Amino acid sequence: MAIRDDILTAVLEAKRLHNRFDSKSRADLGEGRIDVFGMLVDMDIPVLFRPLKNLLGAYIDEPDRGVIVTTRRRLPVQRFTAAHELGHASLGHKASFDKKQILTRALFDHESRFDPREVQANAFAAALLSPPWLIKRHMERQGWSRNDLADPVVVYQLSLRMGTSYSATCHALFDCKGVDRPTYEKLLQTSNKKRLIKKTLVDPYVPSNLYGDVWVLTERDNGASIEGCHNDILVIKVHEHSSSGYVWQFDDLAKAGLLIREDSRASEGNLHIGGVVYRKLIAEAKGSGTCRVSFREIRPWQASGAPLNSMNLDIDFSGPLTSGLHPVQREALLEVA
Repeated sequence: MAIRDDILTAVLEAKRLHNRFDSKSRADLGEGRIDVFGMLVDMDIPVLFRPLKNLLGAYIDEPDRGVIVTTRRRLPVQRFTAAHELGHASLGHKASFDKKQILTRALFDHESRFDPREVQANAFAAALLSPPWLIKRHMERQGWSRNDLADPVVVYQLSLRMGTSYSATCHALFDCKGVDRPTYEKLLQTSNKKRLIKKTLVDPYVPSNLYGDVWVLTERDNGASIEGCHNDILVIKVHEHSSSGYVWQFDDLAKAGLLIREDSRASEGNLHIGGVVYRKLIAEAKGSGTCRVSFREIRPWQASGAPLNSMNLDIDFSGPLTSGLHPVQREALLEVA
């Protein structure tokens, strides 16, 4: 009963922060993930990134509050670690030094061998990063039904958009009753097959490695903010009205440090020749890039005219965050100096 009360307190605190930072309105504007680092910055809690060996993160409460996050994990793990440490700060906990099992095993069970404060901080992090209303927004935007949540590919794409790990996303879906227990357990078993999922998504392109994530984007992602890592891959699938002379222009990808690896067209279903086709583009990130890109479907000989369709994305492939203070806090200190 005590653990239940602790978890309820943590969830309510996460909701309070969502209200304070107007998270729902920001999600409606295209921010698909909760800006946990922005919250820490706004709350004047220093965030230091270091190559920790035996820890994923730590919360310091004396002489002042501060958070340390490892640089040896990908961005989703950095984000969950930061949310966990923010939980310690928001819930008034003492200093905590968190190993891997605290931010993984304690998330999925509430055994008495785990410190109740760590269980509570994990509950806070899960409620902060993957609230049911955010899952619902992504489902509505992508046109996913509840039945689609049994598909590991859909859950993987949902995890990318929310900025959470695949396993944490599975837990969030089960926790909000988006999937039942058999489906939840089956999805978790797929976690070690993510490489195969990525390989299928980028076919026919064969990258040198599959360490990065694979984002599948369509017109439904228009206006979205995409935040990933410097070795991620984009698979863009859009309708193209080539029979009417319209062609999608993807020149802006170079601005974001993305190299086009594959570019193909295929008929949609059993459509006749001359109908709408699918344009499939595979682009690979090579280094960090942060910018707004715009794609247009135009007739090349009428380039100055209004496009038939357009698509805008805010792309940030600068993750994972590297050693030092959070960039915003570092820049603020430099300005003062």
